Amino acid sequence: MMALHMRLWDIRLVRRATLTRDQSVAFTLLGLGLAFASAGVLFASVGVNPIAAYMAIAGSFTNPILLGGTIQRATPLLFAALGLVVAFRLNFWNIGAEGQLYMGAIAATGVVTLRLTTSYVPGFLVLPTMLVSSFLLGALYGLVPALLKAKLQVNEILSTLMLNYIAILFGNFLIYGPWQDPGSHGFPNSRIFPPEALLPPIPLLGGSSGFLIAILVAFGMYFLMNRTTFGFELKVTGDSPPASKYAGISYTKVVSLAMAISGGLCGIAGMAYLSGIIGRMKENFSGGAGYTAIIVAWLAGLNPLLAVLAAFLFGGLLVSGDSLQITLNLSASTVNIFQALILIFVLASDFLKRYHIVMGAKK
Repeated sequence: MMALHMRLWDIRLVRRATLTRDQSVAFTLLGLGLAFASAGVLFASVGVNPIAAYMAIAGSFTNPILLGGTIQRATPLLFAALGLVVAFRLNFWNIGAEGQLYMGAIAATGVVTLRLTTSYVPGFLVLPTMLVSSFLLGALYGLVPALLKAKLQVNEILSTLMLNYIAILFGNFLIYGPWQDPGSHGFPNSRIFPPEALLPPIPLLGGSSGFLIAILVAFGMYFLMNRTTFGFELKVTGDSPPASKYAGISYTKVVSLAMAISGGLCGIAGMAYLSGIIGRMKENFSGGAGYTAIIVAWLAGLNPLLAVLAAFLFGGLLVSGDSLQITLNLSASTVNIFQALILIFVLASDFLKRYHIVMGAKK
């Protein structure tokens, strides 16, 4: 009796030993290219010329009028993404940027409300006080899941996600109740921010000057994460908690400091959204900016400097959503799908940075 031998092929994932910077950039560009190509198929499937759609998107970066809007939308995304980069470098999966952003917005609105109702805060101190308050409240809110993880081993994905709902509902309570604008006719809005509480525009370019502050923060974060003892402890703890413990690094200290910085920067993102874009606190004002910042952080490869470019890209995508709706009659969800495609392909490219596929016959 003859035995039938079948050649069975298997697919194995092998972790890459090394990855050059050029290879990393190439994989990221490949992911972006595939995302844009898939978006072209999406546009064509709904009867829209992909070239026309791409031109509308490009207008967000080349049209002087739209460029200011792109910078405005990029500012809170950049602050939040910089905060997430710190947490993700530690392998602490902070999904709570949205809630921390809301807490920062609450702190900023509280300062404005105090200014308008009591005049306790001098005009020249309004913006600095808003900035510090939003950072501190965001930092305190970020410490909650950090301590839960360090002391009780509570999963940070669940805790940060649940804290998002608490922050959003607390913000809604305030603008439906004690902070509601008396002249809003029952609509859930805070009082309109006075001029001294608004971020001034960038000369010639337009858009919020907060973007320039965020760029400076990005350089500071790069230095912190790559040139300081804390940055070393962050990397060692994220790569190998047992090794960090053996080296005498306190996990509680590192995760607490990392999440204080992460939550604080996300809190500033909330302040930047109100002071640089809408000028008051509204119900569900952020449009999921905290979640979008997750995509920005991953697109940047957790590099603070590249986060500037990634946030600028997504700011343009958000602004182009209006152009796509007006000029090409596309639904608002189209841009959301486009963002989702970018996330999918960026995550896929990140996976390929870590592993390569090997095909071979089983023996």
